[in-house]
Amino acid sequence: MTDTATTPPTAPATHRWRRRLLLALLLLAALIAAAVTGSRWWLQQQGIQLQGLGWQDGGATVVQWQWRQQDCVAVEGRGLRIARWQPLTISLQQLKLRSCAPPGPRQLPTPPPAGLPPFTLRIASLQAPALPALTIAVTQQNERWQAQLQQGADKLALGYRRDSGQWQAQGTLAAARLAPQLLGYWQLQARGRWLPGQLQARVQADGKQLGYQGEARRGDARLLATLHNRQWQLDATLPQALPLAAGWLLQPRRALRASGDLDGVHSLQADLLASGPQGKLRLQLTPQDHSLQRGSGLLQLDGKNLHARIPLQWAKRQLTLAAGEARLPQGVRLSWPQAWQLPLSASGSSRLPFRLDYQQLQLASNDGTLLWGDGRWQWQGGLALSGRHAGLRLAGQWRGQLDPQGAHGAPLQLNVSKPQLTLAISLPVNSIDPRQPRLNASFAGHYQDWPLKGTLAAQQQGNGWQGSLAASSRLPFYSKGGALQLAANWRGSDGKWQLDGGSKLDIAEGIVGNVLLKPLSLQTASALLTDGNSAHGQLTLNSGGAVASRWTLPAASGTLQLDGERASAQLQLPAWRSKLQLTANRHGAGGSGSVQLDTPLTAAMSRGLGVTLQQGQVAGKLQWQWQKQWQLDGDVQLNDVALDWGGILANGGHGRLTLAARPDRLQLQSDGPLQLAQLDVGTLLQEVSLTLRSDLKDWQLGSVHAKLLGGSLQADSLHWPSSAFQPVTVQQLDLAAVAALQNDPQPTVQLTGRVGGTLPVQLLPSGIALQDGLLRNEGELTLRVPASAGVNAMAQSNRAVQLALDMLSELDVNDFQARLAMQQSGLLDARVTLKGVNPKQNRQPVVLNYSHSENVLELLRSLRIGDEISRRVLSRKQAAATRNPTPETSP
Repeated sequence: MTDTATTPPTAPATHRWRRRLLLALLLLAALIAAAVTGSRWWLQQQGIQLQGLGWQDGGATVVQWQWRQQDCVAVEGRGLRIARWQPLTISLQQLKLRSCAPPGPRQLPTPPPAGLPPFTLRIASLQAPALPALTIAVTQQNERWQAQLQQGADKLALGYRRDSGQWQAQGTLAAARLAPQLLGYWQLQARGRWLPGQLQARVQADGKQLGYQGEARRGDARLLATLHNRQWQLDATLPQALPLAAGWLLQPRRALRASGDLDGVHSLQADLLASGPQGKLRLQLTPQDHSLQRGSGLLQLDGKNLHARIPLQWAKRQLTLAAGEARLPQGVRLSWPQAWQLPLSASGSSRLPFRLDYQQLQLASNDGTLLWGDGRWQWQGGLALSGRHAGLRLAGQWRGQLDPQGAHGAPLQLNVSKPQLTLAISLPVNSIDPRQPRLNASFAGHYQDWPLKGTLAAQQQGNGWQGSLAASSRLPFYSKGGALQLAANWRGSDGKWQLDGGSKLDIAEGIVGNVLLKPLSLQTASALLTDGNSAHGQLTLNSGGAVASRWTLPAASGTLQLDGERASAQLQLPAWRSKLQLTANRHGAGGSGSVQLDTPLTAAMSRGLGVTLQQGQVAGKLQWQWQKQWQLDGDVQLNDVALDWGGILANGGHGRLTLAARPDRLQLQSDGPLQLAQLDVGTLLQEVSLTLRSDLKDWQLGSVHAKLLGGSLQADSLHWPSSAFQPVTVQQLDLAAVAALQNDPQPTVQLTGRVGGTLPVQLLPSGIALQDGLLRNEGELTLRVPASAGVNAMAQSNRAVQLALDMLSELDVNDFQARLAMQQSGLLDARVTLKGVNPKQNRQPVVLNYSHSENVLELLRSLRIGDEISRRVLSRKQAAATRNPTPETSP
C-alpha cells in the first residue's frame, strides 16, 4: 500500500493569487473614486457645492453646502448630518432660503416629488425672507407629510398628502412676533389642495385680545384670505374697536378688501376710521370699474393739531398720492412738493421727496427713494437739516440707507452755532442697531475762548438712555496750562438726567497772571441729578492751592452740595487750620449767597503781606450777589491778634470790621472801636483804641486813644496818607518815663512831673512829619542833676559851668515849654525853655533855654534792636541751658 501526500501549491501559483487580489482591490478603489468624482461632478452640474465631507459615529456629515441657481445662492446650509439610513434621518443646524426668482411672472411652487423614501428632517434654525428664525421638524412616509414650525411658544402644525394634494395647517402666533409693542395673539387655520400646476388655499386668522403696550383696552380682528392658483383675495374685518398706540382706536367695520395675483395687487378697497387724542383719521378707497383696476380714494386727518386732505388714485397697478401737506401734532408740518407714486406690486421702488417743518427747523430730502421686495424695505437718499432751535443755529446733512436693521452710510454731520459758540458733531450710523440703539458721537469747536473737544456715547436702556461723556477744554484766562478734562457716566430720560458717582472734572496746573494755580479736581460723591435747569447731588473738591512770588495758598479740600436753585460748600485748608463755608442761590441769570470764614492767624499766612501774623482768630460772614455785576458785603471779627510789622509789635488786638466790595470800589470800616492791648514802636503804647475807614488806598482813623509814657494820646481824626498836618493831643506824659527811655541805670538828668500839648503830624506814604508841636507842663516839674563823676569833672573844668550845675542840681520848674519839629527823615529839632527856682539856692529864679537835634526814627530803631537782641540772647541762653548744663562761652 502506498501513502499519497498532499502537495502544497507552488510558489508561482501563490504569487499569481496575490497579484489577482491586489488588482481587484485597485479596481474597486478606482471604481469608488470614479463614483465619488462622478457624483461630485454631477452635483456641481446641478449647482450643489459641498464642503467638509466626513463620516462620524456611523453617519455622513457635511460642514457646509449650498445650492446655486445661476449666480444666486438659493439655499445655504450648515452642519448637515445623516444619522440613520433606514429610515433616513437628517439634521441641519442652519438653513437659509433666499429668493432667486428671475424677473417676470411668478410661477406656482412645485409640490415635492413622489416616490421619496421615508425620512425625518430636523432643522435647528430655518431662515427665510420676511420671517423670523424657526425651528422645524418634517417627516414623510408613504406620501404623507407632517411638519411643525416653532419659535418660542408659537407653533404651526401642517399636514399634506401627496397623492390627493390635500393640506391643512393650524397654530398660534403671539402678536409681539410682528412688533414688540403689540399684545394678544393670533389663531391660524388653513386648508387647501396642492398638486402640480394647481394651488388652492383658504386661510383664516383670528386676532384675540389685541392691544398695545401701555393701553388698557383690548380688541379682536379677523383676516380671511383665499388663493386659487395665481389669484388671491384678502378680507379684513373688525368686530370691535381695535386699540392702537398712543390712545388711538381703529373703529369696528369691514376695514379692507384686496385682490391680486402672485405678481402684485390688482384691487384695493378700504374704509378705515381711527380716532385718538389728536383727532380722527379716515382712509377711503373706491374702485371705478368692475375690474377693480382703477380707483380713487381720500386720506383725511382732522383734529385740533392734526389736519390733512390727500386725494389719491390708482391705475395700472400704481398708487398716486397728490402733492400736498399735513399738519401734525406738536406743530409739525409734513409737505411733499410733487405727487408720490407707489407701484402696487410685491417689489418695486418710488421716489419720495418731502419736507418736515417744526418751529424754525426744517428737515428735507430731495432724492429719497423707497425700495421694497422679498418682504423687505429700504429707504435711501440724503437728508438736510437747517434752521434754529432754542437760540441755536443748526445745519446738518446725512446720506445713506435706512432699513429694519438700522441706518447705513456716511456719518451724520451736524453744525451747532450761536454767538460765541461753534460746535461740529459727527455721528457714525453704521453701528446703530434699531433694536438696541448705541450711539458714539464726537464733537469739536469752541465756546467764547473755550476750546471744546470730546466724545459722547449713548445706548438705550429700557425707556431711557445711558452712556459716557469725555470732553477736554482749556481755561482761557490761564496764560499757560489750565487744561480741563471731564470724564462722566450718565443716564436718564424725559428731561431727567444724572451723572453717576465717580464722574470727575480735572483742571491741570497752570499760570494766571503771576500766580501758579496747582491742580484742582471736582468729583461726584453720589449721583448728580439734573433736569437741565437745576441739579441735585454732592461733589468733592480737592485743590493743590496756589503759589505767587510773595504769597502762597495751601491745599484745600471739601464738599459741594447742590440742591436745585441752592448750593453750599464746606472747605478746609489743613495747613492753616482754616474752615470756609459757602452758600449760593440762583436768581434768574444771577445769584446770591454767603461766605463764612473761621481761621486762626499763623505765621504761615504772612508770606507777601509785609507783616508777620503771630496769633489770633478771624471769624467772618459775608453776603455776595451777582446780578450784571458782583458785590460783597459782611463783617469780620478779630480776636487776640498779635503781629510783627517790621519790628513794630502789636498784640491783644480785637474788634469788628465791615466790608463792602464792588468791581469799582472797596470799603473797609470798623464797627465800633478797634483795640490793641499793646503797640511797641520802641515806645510802648497801651490800650490803643480807634475807628477805621479805608478803601485799602486811603486810611481814615477816628477817635484815636492810647496810653503813652504814663499819660495819654488822642486824636479826633487822622488821615493817611495826607498832605495836611493833623493835630494829636497828648496829656499827662510822665517825664520820668521819658527819661527812662535813655535806658541808663544812672541817668545824668532826673525829671519828674507831667507834660501835655498838641503835636500837628503829617502822615505821609513812607513816613511821618511834625510841625509846630508844643508841649507844656501840667503841674509842677522837678529837675535834678545828681553829683557823679562825670558831673564833678565838668564842674571842675570851668567856674561858670560849676555855677550853672549848682543852679540846676535841684530845680523846681513851674513853666515848661518845648517846641518840636520833625522832618520825614526822622530828624527832630527841639527847643526847650525851663523856668523855675532852686530850693537849695534860696529859691533863686532860673531860666534855661535848651535846643536839641536827633534822628528819632534811628533812636526808636536802636531801642527796638537793642530790646530784640536782649530777648534773643536770653532765649538762646535758656535753650542752651536746657540742652546742656555746661555754660556757653561763645556770644
